[in-house]
Amino acid sequence: MPKKKLPRILEEYCIGCSHCVMACTPKTLKMVDGKAKIVNATVCDSEGRCVAACPVGAIPLLEDKEY
Repeated sequence: MPKKKLPRILEEYCIGCSHCVMACTPKTLKMVDGKAKIVNATVCDSEGRCVAACPVGAIPLLEDKEY
């Protein structure tokens, strides 16, 4: 499987504001049951807009993940 830098979403800190989803122009993220989730890893451009957009630090970094 390929590896890519993808957001690490800490669901326990996610407040469901969807700022990360709105900041993600490739549409990698989506709100699912009130929490941000990676729904399309193949389109992630690893620029970290979602990390910067999260007001509570629920997406602390991008990390190497298989998808």
